[in-house]
Amino acid sequence: MKDESVVEAALFCAGKPIEAEEIAESVGMEMDEVKASLKKLVKDYSSNGGAIEIVKVGRKHVMQLKGEYAERVSLMADTEISKDLLKTAALIAYHQPVMQSSLHKMVGGKAYEHVKELKERNLILTRPKGNSLELSTSKSFPDHFGIDATNRDEIKKWFQEQIQNPQ
Repeated sequence: MKDESVVEAALFCAGKPIEAEEIAESVGMEMDEVKASLKKLVKDYSSNGGAIEIVKVGRKHVMQLKGEYAERVSLMADTEISKDLLKTAALIAYHQPVMQSSLHKMVGGKAYEHVKELKERNLILTRPKGNSLELSTSKSFPDHFGIDATNRDEIKKWFQEQIQNPQ
């Protein structure tokens, strides 16, 4: 395994600026090897003409999209999902179809805001039913969360397995 490839993988996985010391510690390399690899990667990425760059930001390095590409693809980027919103999404997926009123009993008043946000992110579907809404996952839900499932029953089974066998 090449040193540069290991450092490149560490930058990719970090998804944020990290110091050479963090890389060395996490991948078990010597500092001089990490620094040499970072220097080579910065040079290679700046000259390859691609959309990705590795840049130094203060004492840290980061792998990121070059500015001219970031703007064009910004709608494709996932924004961070809060832990509370993630829990609500999991409850909907596990209990689907579930009434919004039942979800409110499980998570409280934040259920309404969470449903709104999950719907805006195209992760759930809502359907009026009586005085409430019936909630279920959308077709993009499994892809977004990396779930190997295509229908409600498979998604529910996936969540059951995660609960029984946490990683």
